[in-house]
Amino acid sequence: MKYDKKIIDWLIEDKNPAIKYRTLTEICGKSPAEYKDIYDLIWEQKSIVNMMNRQDENGLWESEKRYYGSFLSLKYLTAFAEHGIQKDTRLDRFVNYTVNILKSSDKNGDLAGCGTPLVLRALVMMGYHDRAEVKELISKFAAAQLYDGGFMCKRLLDRKPERKSCYKAAITGMLLYAECKKKNILPDNSDKLIEYFLKRDVFYSSDKSKAFYDKDGKVGWRFIDNFFPAEPMRIGIHLIVSALSVLGAGNQPAMTEAWKLFKEKENENGILKLEGTLTKQPCSFGTVGKDNKWITFYALLAEKYRML
Repeated sequence: MKYDKKIIDWLIEDKNPAIKYRTLTEICGKSPAEYKDIYDLIWEQKSIVNMMNRQDENGLWESEKRYYGSFLSLKYLTAFAEHGIQKDTRLDRFVNYTVNILKSSDKNGDLAGCGTPLVLRALVMMGYHDRAEVKELISKFAAAQLYDGGFMCKRLLDRKPERKSCYKAAITGMLLYAECKKKNILPDNSDKLIEYFLKRDVFYSSDKSKAFYDKDGKVGWRFIDNFFPAEPMRIGIHLIVSALSVLGAGNQPAMTEAWKLFKEKENENGILKLEGTLTKQPCSFGTVGKDNKWITFYALLAEKYRML
């Protein structure tokens, strides 16, 4: 990824205040207070207005009746978090609802599934990490880390307690840990999770005999796609590489293949296209096959942390 002023200028065009705000504050290192006027425009952005208009009288969303609670929370909280929305009273009831779902999962001993860390990641991104309940949930999630550095949902562990970690669950945990590091609340066992990926050259089995994305010579799990936003079954190479870079592993030799794959995605101007996205999502993050600012933003973020 070229750390190019032309790309920065493209990202901070006035067409998308969310991307502009996140680029200025996270890539360019500007003070959020300096750009409060741009942040306020995010709340007026069509995607955010449309989501807020779908809230019911209880501060939740009507589709709650049709979707499993934590999955609904994942979709909406991810959308708000990616737009740069921070802790706000207008979202408190939904956040409380989400935290209660996570606490129920904790009671059932199942905080280490694929979706939980992505919900926690969104809460951290939005500034709810200072809530005691969220801190406790992050600690309990971290405590569920397995001997090999990764994670596994309770359902599969109950079937085979000695089994190795799930690659997908490890990725979602890594995305959470990356956001935690930005907030200086990184769990102590993060090094084991980083090593989980480095010993695989990110995309391979632990003995490097097989690529996780390879299935009969074809792309399988699609972790080398530019997919956005994150959901448990599909994450996207830009998020994986940026998370590892944030966690301090960007220049490790084991990252060579990941950066190579990443580089192949760029066009001649260093811009990336969207290759996949969620269906039935709360709002659009771009058109598949088109140049995408969200993807390119994370590519720049990955390169920024790689250079630190």
